[in-house]
Amino acid sequence: MSEKWPSSSSLRLMSFLFLIVSVILALVWSYYSSEWWSVAIGVVAVFFFIEAIAHMNVYAVLADLMPERQKREPTKSVK
Repeated sequence: MSEKWPSSSSLRLMSFLFLIVSVILALVWSYYSSEWWSVAIGVVAVFFFIEAIAHMNVYAVLADLMPERQKREPTKSVK
């Protein structure tokens, strides 16, 4: 299998967006904390926060440490 991994810059951008979404959802959850349905917003906020940490630490670091997986296989030149 020679799948090209996403670039680490795009993974870092996704993690930054997930982090922003999780902070906004946490603020909305804290504002409506007295409502019963706000628990769902809190759970989604925690999910996005965990995804942001995973993208920042695991995927971006792996993409930087293993650049040989990102390289394309050499093509045969036709002369």
